[in-house]
Amino acid sequence: MKIKMDFVSNSSSTSFIYISDRQFTKESFFEAVGASDQGPLGNLFVSMYEELNSSIANGERIVGIDQVAADRDFDITPEVFERISVALTEGKRVVRGTLSSDGALAESILCVEIFEIETDKMFINAYPNYW
Repeated sequence: MKIKMDFVSNSSSTSFIYISDRQFTKESFFEAVGASDQGPLGNLFVSMYEELNSSIANGERIVGIDQVAADRDFDITPEVFERISVALTEGKRVVRGTLSSDGALAESILCVEIFEIETDKMFINAYPNYW
């Protein structure tokens, strides 16, 4: 996980891209981040999964690359833009989720961090991440 160290705005939300052709599950999340629901941070990771899962379920479904290109409020890298384009042509699910720093601890942590999760089952990109 990367940590943002430079200037941030006073907005209290951030967006991320989720790409997959499979269901976002607790098991796939824990496998991807290399964590466990056991131990002192187990409950925090469970809460992170739940926040991401809720945001993906309630997020904006991207159905065309023009939808991403027209969105001036969401800054994505050229590499992620290309990845979205390829995913859409492959029929994968692409969702723009949001997180708020005003939410519970797990959501706040995810909101203020730059992170990318990638496996053969899913891709989540929250970079660049402004809040």
